[in-house]
Amino acid sequence: MANGEQKQMNYYVGIDVGTGSARAALVSQQGTLAAYAEHPIQKWAPQLDHHEQSSDDIWAACCIVTKKVVQGIDANQIRGLGFDATCSLVVLDKQFRPLPVNQEGRVMIIGQRWEPFLL
Repeated sequence: MANGEQKQMNYYVGIDVGTGSARAALVSQQGTLAAYAEHPIQKWAPQLDHHEQSSDDIWAACCIVTKKVVQGIDANQIRGLGFDATCSLVVLDKQFRPLPVNQEGRVMIIGQRWEPFLL
């Protein structure tokens, strides 16, 4: 580059939500892992083959890991964001607030275990 200019490094953020945690990775444009963070997600099992998680807890975990991996990086250097989540369902009302879908009336995400039903 002319006059000692350096090309700005660009990054991509990947967020993965699994059953037990949310994870985020910051990857450089060359494909090098620059940062990684993981945060646990609470789970409840009120009955056999029935699992619940809090949508607020999941969102908080996503925010925590994302903030950790981009710490010190200029937002202009982030060129993309990818998001992946396992089998989850959030039911929302007309104001986009979570609605309960369990017998106890708690606002949760419901995730059924499908493995026993696979042939």
